[in-house]
Amino acid sequence: MAKLLTTLCLLLAGVVCAAAPDIADTRAGLAQLGDPYLPPAARQRSTLPPAEGSVLRTLAVEKLRRRFDAADVGHTGTLTQAQARQAGLGFVADHFEQIDQRRQGRINFDDLRLYMRERGANL
Repeated sequence: MAKLLTTLCLLLAGVVCAAAPDIADTRAGLAQLGDPYLPPAARQRSTLPPAEGSVLRTLAVEKLRRRFDAADVGHTGTLTQAQARQAGLGFVADHFEQIDQRRQGRINFDDLRLYMRERGANL
């Protein structure tokens, strides 16, 4: 019985090893995805100039809008505090009462932008 179990374990180990991807292929794939553990010198550099000024501001607003829209699972154009928290929008969830100035229990993207502008953001 022990010999049978040993043989079975060796066979399974061979199958697992044969099914494991080649390490070099895995590293190459991760490099294309922006692997944070890849040394900076080995990373592919962007050919685009760094964003700044109004371009950077536009990119930031667009990213915030995408995150807001993704959190809006009901596609109502609004978020509840629970939806914000569940989507990982901690700043929105933590300041929800201040953002929701109409006390409706829901905020829209304009409410969020207004709150951030009142606190000095240039959105």
